[in-house]
Amino acid sequence: MKNIFAILLIAFLFIQLTAFEKAGDFKLENLEGKQIKLSDFQKEGLVILDFWATWCVPCKNGLPKLNELHEKYDSVNVIAINTDKPRKKSAAVSHIKSNKFKFQTLFDPKKVVQKQFNITSIPHTIIIDQDGMIIYDHTGYQRGDEKHYEEVIIKWLKEQETKKLETEVQQN
Repeated sequence: MKNIFAILLIAFLFIQLTAFEKAGDFKLENLEGKQIKLSDFQKEGLVILDFWATWCVPCKNGLPKLNELHEKYDSVNVIAINTDKPRKKSAAVSHIKSNKFKFQTLFDPKKVVQKQFNITSIPHTIIIDQDGMIIYDHTGYQRGDEKHYEEVIIKWLKEQETKKLETEVQQN
């Protein structure tokens, strides 16, 4: 019985320690052909990575909601990572521009970053904090999922405010 308890305790601790993974940095091309790094956006706050393709209806349904979050929160950057093949890039560019999305769009035609994050289906949304930790990971999109994203954002913003207040108290 003690052995079973010890094994369960070790398994629980392992799950708790691995609940948050650190996101590796990457560099991809944006709409203008410029190479953009994930780490450049982490300095500003939360980063929402959203993997999508032009053929994916749920992906395209979620993009307007992500754009709303991007515009609503100054400390949140949405990066939409298009996973279409190179010959579909013009369709992706057209979709982004015709919808006047304000977020950053990057292209991963060889699926290098998709593999890096072990993404096997899209849409797939990941929220990364300033320290590079993945704090939210979700596959799929249904209307209302953006409320979960916003809950994560609000919780993070409250934590940042608490840290700021604690630092001010310590300095005084």
